Amino acid sequence: MSDIEKNDLEETKAGEAAPGAAPAETAGPDPEALRAELERAKAQAEEYLDGWKRAQAELVNYRKRVERDAGEARRSAAGRAAARWFPVLDDFERALKERTSSANLEQWAGGIELIYRKGMAALEAEGITAIEPAAGEPFDPIMHEAVTREVCADREDGEILEVVLRGYRMGDQLLRPAKVRVACKPEPQE
Repeated sequence: MSDIEKNDLEETKAGEAAPGAAPAETAGPDPEALRAELERAKAQAEEYLDGWKRAQAELVNYRKRVERDAGEARRSAAGRAAARWFPVLDDFERALKERTSSANLEQWAGGIELIYRKGMAALEAEGITAIEPAAGEPFDPIMHEAVTREVCADREDGEILEVVLRGYRMGDQLLRPAKVRVACKPEPQE
């Protein structure tokens, strides 16, 4: 070890504190100020937690209120739609009572037809329209449901032969597809 290195080592040892000696005094933050700052941070955290709990409770209450209002709106709409059918049902009840005592069957059938028209008017008042494709129209799998597929040599493949039951739609929403009989070409003979 050179003399220069020995001198550096001695200076370094002299600068270190001896074991058991008091640590050198250093200037640090004031403990009272740190406690005060900690108390402020705790108080602010409590305030934020209370605010979050209130906001969460308000959100839960809002969701319950929206669900309750939506349920009431659905029940109210269903009640209004059903109320349009009450006169139709009343007329059917009267017609069924008259059936046994009616001497004129043609007049009774005319009454039934009037009731049917009243029922269709009730549907139209709700915005419901009938889907009734004509025979010969092409089958549309979106608007129609094939109940049978019948081999017909003189018809086009996929041509509607007959409407078995009407379909219904409300605006763009399909409520029930029209049930139809559909033609298909015979298999080619080999």
